[in-house]
Amino acid sequence: MLGTKRAALIGASALLCVMSVGWFLMPPTDSAPTPTATATATATATESPKIHRAVPATPAPPTAASSKEVTIAASAPLRLRVPSIGLDGAISEYTQAMIEERGGFDPSELTTISWDTTISGGTAGTDSTNTVYLYGHSAVESAVFNSLKDVPSGAVASVDTANGRLCYVEQKALQLNKSEYKYNDELTDAIPNRLVLVSCYRPSDYNPDAATVQNIVVVMQLDQAQTTSGC
Repeated sequence: MLGTKRAALIGASALLCVMSVGWFLMPPTDSAPTPTATATATATATESPKIHRAVPATPAPPTAASSKEVTIAASAPLRLRVPSIGLDGAISEYTQAMIEERGGFDPSELTTISWDTTISGGTAGTDSTNTVYLYGHSAVESAVFNSLKDVPSGAVASVDTANGRLCYVEQKALQLNKSEYKYNDELTDAIPNRLVLVSCYRPSDYNPDAATVQNIVVVMQLDQAQTTSGC
């Protein structure tokens, strides 16, 4: 484990993509990751993660109709929408048993958005006590998170649950080497009401026959005002 303050990511080592389809695996181990032959041969970049920060929007003045904040009890995320990149998909549970069976995170289909159910408190709600982690494939062909790298600063995402809709605003996007993922506090600390979207980074000119060596991670935070007014 990475410490009691952290989100206790199961095997949060480098996400490893298979060549042509961009699948990723997260080995279930708490020890420092042992690079595979492919990762050792290709993960040579040493530059710092690229970060862009959203410029905070000026909040609208409160009105009588919107002064009462909506409360949505934390529960399982069921659907993710990011209109700015045309993303709209159902969310499936990814359990500890699936991690053990498949040797890590490997969603069954290119269209699948997987929710990590192993994170204590990692459910979606205004009273959430931890981070919601969603994983999806990037691939040469059509895949659910192919456009994740194009999420604009300040983009809004919605997560539907059985108890209501939560609205999140993009805070930053990280493009980092897979070996750095486990050791990035912004991604592994237990932060209430945070949403983290993870995929392999595959630029448009990427060699389809090469394994990816980086991740694209979009970090979002619950926006109470938009959750109250609707998004």
